[in-house]
Amino acid sequence: MKQRVISAMVALCILAAVLFCYNTLVLNAAIALISAVAVYELLCATKYVSSRGIVAASLIYAAVVPFFAVVPVDRFPIYVTLGYFVILFAILLTQHTKVEFEEVTTAFFVSLVVPVGFSILVYIRDHYEYGLFYTLLVCVAAWIADTAAYFVGRAFGKHKLCPLISPHKTVEGAVGGVVFAVGFFLLFCWGYSAILARQGTTVHISYWAATIDGAVCAVMGIIGDLMASVVKRQRGIKDFGHIMPGHGGVMDRFDSFLFVAPTLYLILQVLPIFTTIS
Repeated sequence: MKQRVISAMVALCILAAVLFCYNTLVLNAAIALISAVAVYELLCATKYVSSRGIVAASLIYAAVVPFFAVVPVDRFPIYVTLGYFVILFAILLTQHTKVEFEEVTTAFFVSLVVPVGFSILVYIRDHYEYGLFYTLLVCVAAWIADTAAYFVGRAFGKHKLCPLISPHKTVEGAVGGVVFAVGFFLLFCWGYSAILARQGTTVHISYWAATIDGAVCAVMGIIGDLMASVVKRQRGIKDFGHIMPGHGGVMDRFDSFLFVAPTLYLILQVLPIFTTIS
């Protein structure tokens, strides 16, 4: 437990530093690093891909995706993705006796979905007026729900949620995680509006929207965690990595983000939480 707490404190300090530089390329660089490490873990720790060439190309592509929105080149994402696609199949053709087709398709899928999922945080920053606040809400839905589910499950859990996938998760824990996530959503909304009011900006808060958004995002976070558990169980591994002592790898801590960030980005277009009045 002590090791987990120390790792969490270090991670929170790094997160605070990144958020301090939120409106700069530091955020893009941080997401690029997280994406590359997560892709490496999914391809190598799981032993889905053994070709070094495919892994190298996948890591480079994953690190470039978070910069798609900032590179002033017309159709840059299309050209880079096409180039990555060509490299993968060139490796398959030249090393067809060693490289399986499944390695190529798995690498392409993972290297596209993972960095795009994380890079939604960049789009939240660039497309929403309160991007920093919404990014914090992603953290709340992903981490608060997971932490609350753990403690509520240990205290009150009796009914298994998905025993064949994650035997320690309970229905009671999942419900507790959603309730706590919603509670923190509402608390954060109230606190942020108070800060804006002190700065002379009055906003209207839709607490109904915050409640629904928080609940949906928390549920999606649980689904993301279960999806990661499916992969680990099928591949017979406990953690994706060891980069965070006591917590595992990047994917062990950020698996929920892959579902929460896109969900919040989309749902805010239908149920916005903040509306500026003056």
